[in-house]
Amino acid sequence: MGQRPQTPAQQPSPRAARSWTRPAPRGDVRLEALLSTAEALLAEKPFTEVSVGEVAARAGISRPTFYFYFDTKHSLLAALLERVMHDKLEIALRGFGTTGADPDPQRTFEQNYAEILALWREHSAVVVAASDAMASDAELREVYTGLLRLFIEPATEWIEQERATGRAPAGTDAATLATTLVWMSERNLYAALLGMEPKVSDGERVAALADVWMRSVFGTGPRTAA
Repeated sequence: MGQRPQTPAQQPSPRAARSWTRPAPRGDVRLEALLSTAEALLAEKPFTEVSVGEVAARAGISRPTFYFYFDTKHSLLAALLERVMHDKLEIALRGFGTTGADPDPQRTFEQNYAEILALWREHSAVVVAASDAMASDAELREVYTGLLRLFIEPATEWIEQERATGRAPAGTDAATLATTLVWMSERNLYAALLGMEPKVSDGERVAALADVWMRSVFGTGPRTAA
């Protein structure tokens, strides 16, 4: 895509005002129009067939206005992904609380994964487009992997805490285990969105994901702290 036109000196730089580690600011009418329009278009056609001009026209704004907010259509997709992933993060963090031991972590994980899968289904066009596009776009790949680190870090802390209390046994390095489990879960949910064979019901899938986490961290189940 072409370079974004220079913005007037009195206007703040959109890139300076945003960070890929925080959701895009809400409340800007033109920004919201761009995001909602792009998501609607992704539900209609592959990301490779969506153009900046088409997004801008359907959102009722000019191309220069588009470039005020985003450098490329990949940047726009990254912003959409941030919204979905941060909503997912809020759900996932309920399973990684560090203030006290969860008496029934398997139940918590099952409930969380059920909500996360429902969220991903609601925004499946964004998740699938971002997952597919990151293979060919370095910026989007950095955003995607950076967002997953927001899950890996609290998961690592949770595993370390469960080991420190004696509920979980020592084992694979906590960060390595957390990274493996988070990516395993992400790919599993992605497969669910695509309806890949062999098909598994959502209920069976979330129960299996929770069971894998529990067995990987606790062995068979969380031990009672001494």
